[in-house]
Amino acid sequence: MFKIFNIRILFVFMLSITMFTAGAQDIDFSQYFNNPTYFNPAYVGLSTGLKVRLNARKQWTALPGNYNAFSFSADIADRNIPGAGGIGVIATSNTEGVGMIKTSTIGIIPAVRIQINRFSVFQLGALVSVVSRRIDWNNLVFSDQLDPRLGNIGPGSFPKPGSKPIVFPDFSIGGIYQLKLDHVIGTFGIAVHHITQPNQSFLQDVAPLPRKYVAHMDFIIDFQRNRGYYDRIRDFKINPGVLYQMQANMRLLAMGVNAYISHVYFGAWFRNEVFRKNSFTTLTWLVGLDVPFNDNSRMKIMYSFDMNTSRNTNFTGPSHEVSLIFELDNARLIYPKRFGHRKISRNTLECSPF
Repeated sequence: MFKIFNIRILFVFMLSITMFTAGAQDIDFSQYFNNPTYFNPAYVGLSTGLKVRLNARKQWTALPGNYNAFSFSADIADRNIPGAGGIGVIATSNTEGVGMIKTSTIGIIPAVRIQINRFSVFQLGALVSVVSRRIDWNNLVFSDQLDPRLGNIGPGSFPKPGSKPIVFPDFSIGGIYQLKLDHVIGTFGIAVHHITQPNQSFLQDVAPLPRKYVAHMDFIIDFQRNRGYYDRIRDFKINPGVLYQMQANMRLLAMGVNAYISHVYFGAWFRNEVFRKNSFTTLTWLVGLDVPFNDNSRMKIMYSFDMNTSRNTNFTGPSHEVSLIFELDNARLIYPKRFGHRKISRNTLECSPF
């Protein structure tokens, strides 16, 4: 009980800093490659078919309280509409501060596609979303409620705001350039989130949500030609990548590599949240399974384990993350035969995801 009490006091201090300095940071997922539209809306419709992703993260398991994050996203590509990349939806939810703050977001993501040549393509995506933030004022403890000898002595004089959540619109934009040469696919992207810096204060103060800048690149290297989905028993691919993220005074650098061998995924990633050379704070291990339903549809199950390597943060404990992904390659918004649209040209660049 005393430990929980101390955590709540610490949370009030952190909350005050957030309100008046706007130092808040978005939630992050270790498997950013399995939740791509969360980091860059231009990923919507980048590859053909329908993609449905569910992501769940349990962070800082050694600390009391629930530091949980959930994400659902779905996007579908359509090459039968000239210039269209696709359309997608995304919904996220996370809890902080011993479960006293809850943030929920829901948005829609359209994307446009520009075919540069047979070997490269550019996509531009935008996220239009609505954010809701709620705080449980009843479980907060303020300084005038504390006595040096008796501890918490009862209600304080702080006027608690209403119980209604604050709601505000939010806008993000991103771009991706993808290049395919022989058995190598390169993807390069940038994104800017919270373009208008909406006010997220629970009080009458102004606390703008800082813009978040994301830059990323990765390569899919296929060491064997695709001989059919069920014939890739010895197929071997690797996917090295790097992501850099900046929001207010926080920096995040993630780099690593994933590998795919005969329907099995595994990978290792370093994450550094202060961007100091040779000072990575987290090591992430990944394992996963690719379960084919048929030649054109599959399910992917991924699990990652984050272990803190810094002595300053190992008291928080490890983090766990699970991703469940469904891919239907033949799904379309508009079918050419039914609506009379022209079929996709064979020269159109189409790259399969990892």
